[in-house]
Amino acid sequence: MSDKIIENNQVEIMGKIASQFTFSHQVFGEGFYMVDVLVKRLSDSEDRIPVMISERLLDVTQDCEGEYIHVTGQFRSYNRHEEKKNRLVLSVFAREVEFVEDDDESMKTNSIFLDGYICKPPVYRKTPLGREIADLLVAVNRPYGKSDYI
Repeated sequence: MSDKIIENNQVEIMGKIASQFTFSHQVFGEGFYMVDVLVKRLSDSEDRIPVMISERLLDVTQDCEGEYIHVTGQFRSYNRHEEKKNRLVLSVFAREVEFVEDDDESMKTNSIFLDGYICKPPVYRKTPLGREIADLLVAVNRPYGKSDYI
């Protein structure tokens, strides 16, 4: 099942590694690490995207800060229990990782495709900068009866 492409949740980003790898958790002896990637928007502003990477995809003991990376994978969520609150944590789960030369403008980058179900009615609001946006909660199904809430 792990070799099959999950078609309802696909992410592709490219950006600069902006942190060291920090240990997240271990599953069946495989370690997973978090790293922040700075991804440029078309407006040239940057988003800091948390990416979860398996130690089997690259050497997490190396200092890769400042390197450019191309990641394909899935957008995932989980609830982190902090004191009396639950906090929804969103990150890109890396399936493939490759280092690239600088910020290659010719590469197809920064796309996401989600096929899911809207769980709550959209909440329309204005940002502090005056932009009108809608907040959505989307459930995207995964194999084995799991779902990501994004």
